[in-house]
Amino acid sequence: MLFSRVWAMPNSNTFDIQPINQFVRKYKERFSISIDPFARDNSIGATYSNDLNLKTSSDYHMDAIDFLTMLVNKNIYADLIIFDPPYSPRQISECYASAGLTCGMKDTQNARLCKECRDLFKKLSRPGTICLSFGWNSTGMGKNLWDILEIMLVCHGGGHNDTICVAQKFIDNQIRLFN
Repeated sequence: MLFSRVWAMPNSNTFDIQPINQFVRKYKERFSISIDPFARDNSIGATYSNDLNLKTSSDYHMDAIDFLTMLVNKNIYADLIIFDPPYSPRQISECYASAGLTCGMKDTQNARLCKECRDLFKKLSRPGTICLSFGWNSTGMGKNLWDILEIMLVCHGGGHNDTICVAQKFIDNQIRLFN
């Protein structure tokens, strides 16, 4: 596993932070089908991009769970999954507000949202699929079906939380049994 720590100015657009942009592009260059359920303006060029806000340039403008369910129903399999959800209840509320929507208590539960996304990511993955997760913790996709390839801490200094970038590879349980 690779581990690194870099410094960069904070930015509400995660992929405008230079080391994070490079982290994503390093993996994206290797794969053809990528999925980003929280793409905003799809600055990294995901094959299937989604954002709740109609004002963004994403391909779809749906709730992330509905978007991922649609891809599962279309039998789409990803080589690369970008998982950059809002990190906190406040950020979730801001995303809803920017889309002109109101959100309730259930909507702001980040742990629930992340679990539902992870469950759907498993259905969109084959052995070898890479997931890049971004947030304030290194949980990523969990440990049972995903092996950690790389962790990069991006320190923003001062009172800002670090951004933790995790690259993981999907390992099917049957493959794990024989390794």
